[in-house]
Amino acid sequence: MEAKKSIWKETLNYGIIYGLITVVFSVLTYMFDLTFKTWILWPSLLLSIIVLFFLLRSYRDHYNNGFISYGRSVGAGVIISIYAAIITAIYIYVLYAFIDPGLMDKSLAMAEEKLIAKGLPEEAVDQALAMQAKMMKPWFTALMGIINSVFYGLILSLIVSLFVMKKGNPLLEEAEEEPQQ
Repeated sequence: MEAKKSIWKETLNYGIIYGLITVVFSVLTYMFDLTFKTWILWPSLLLSIIVLFFLLRSYRDHYNNGFISYGRSVGAGVIISIYAAIITAIYIYVLYAFIDPGLMDKSLAMAEEKLIAKGLPEEAVDQALAMQAKMMKPWFTALMGIINSVFYGLILSLIVSLFVMKKGNPLLEEAEEEPQQ
C-alpha cells in the first residue's frame, strides 16, 4: 500500500526554483536601475507565465505519471507561488532594510511625481505621501509582496493550468484504485 504523497513536499523544490528565478530577475532589474520602470512588469509577467508553465508541466510529468487535473494543477501552482513568494519577500526585506535603504525614499519621490502629474492639490499630495510613508517599512513591503505574489500566482495558475492539465485514461485509473471499505 502506497502512502499518500503531500503536494506541499512535492512542490517544494519547484517553489524554490521559481523563487530563485524571481530573485535573480529582481536583482537584474535593481542592478540596471529598472525597479521603478512600469514597462518592466510585462517581461516579469511573461517570465512568470513561462516559468510556472514549465514547473507545473514538470510536476505533472514527475509526480503524476504525466496526468493532472485542472484543480490539482491550480493547487500546485498556488503552492509553488507561496514558496516563491516567501523567498522573494526575504530578498525584498534584505534589499530595502540593508542593501539600499534609500530605495524607500526613491519610491516616495516617484509617487510624489505621479500625484503631482495628476494635478492633485499640494495638501492632498502631502497627506497621501504621509500615509504612504507610514506603510513604507521593509517588513510591510515584504508582507505585501507575499500577498501580491500569492494572488497573482493564483491568477497565473488558473490560466497556465488550462494548458498543463492532462486527463488520464479512466480505465487505468479504475484498475489502480483500491477497494473501498
